[in-house]
Amino acid sequence: MKIGNINIDSQFILAPMAAVNCTAFRMLCKENKVGLVYTQMFDAELIKNKTKREIKDLLNITEPERPVSVQLIGNNETSLIKSIKQVEEFADIIDFNVGCSEKEILQQGYGAFLLSNLPLLENLVRKMVNTTKKPLTVKMRIGMDSQHIIAVKVATMLQDTGVAAICVHGRTVQQKLAKKVNWTIMKQTKEKLAIPMMANGDVTSYAGGVDLLNKTGCDFVMIGRGARDRPWIFDPEKQQINNAGIKNQILRFIELYNDYENRESSQEVREHVFWMLKDYTTQQNTRTVLKLRYIDDIEHFVSSLK
Repeated sequence: MKIGNINIDSQFILAPMAAVNCTAFRMLCKENKVGLVYTQMFDAELIKNKTKREIKDLLNITEPERPVSVQLIGNNETSLIKSIKQVEEFADIIDFNVGCSEKEILQQGYGAFLLSNLPLLENLVRKMVNTTKKPLTVKMRIGMDSQHIIAVKVATMLQDTGVAAICVHGRTVQQKLAKKVNWTIMKQTKEKLAIPMMANGDVTSYAGGVDLLNKTGCDFVMIGRGARDRPWIFDPEKQQINNAGIKNQILRFIELYNDYENRESSQEVREHVFWMLKDYTTQQNTRTVLKLRYIDDIEHFVSSLK
């Protein structure tokens, strides 16, 4: 399986998630057999003027986690082109965010807002494709609201611009992350495409991902929040994970964080640990971890869990 000229070893992909996809988390997902990891999204306006060294430190991509897709968000042609030139040395794939539905993002005219201005979207993506030799992909939603489902129209338009693959989140902008994902629209969209398509939305298990692939015919399945809580979701052999397995995963995350992260954020570590403790069965109060100030204390807390 390929996206552009990049080999992808698994049909399972880690979605871009703001304040989640740190280096250690991406590496842990890679160790759990994910085929492709995404960075969190980066605003083109905030990175276009950074130095090469600043970009390298910001992305902090390691060789073991490759292939890696770097996601950009924005709506200014000049800024996006400049940002692509900034990140392409470090990225295997570059992705353009046309799916984020957060209020502040929409107010800036970013993300899924571009689905309301297709001429601008087409122009931006065409210019981005022509800017880089790296595969350029787009992550999008199925439309602004239930009365304007335009996934097929937008996806075929984007295919004509030369993108290497498209990811479709099966909800409208209005839905945000609520209500049911529309698998039918994802299937209809895939049927019109000759390029690879990723299906995204509400997959919380490996079996659920396989089901989504089978029912939509998509080439890949992208998992976000399900992977945030269970980075082992990508490994079919770890679907019956017990307390010991969860503890090992968390301690491995902390080890990777200490070894590879260029930030020493106890807040980042404790949030990840708290998310991964979601399925841990214990009488102890796992929320205690959110009060710990030092990474060593977090590690000790996890190690001592019964």
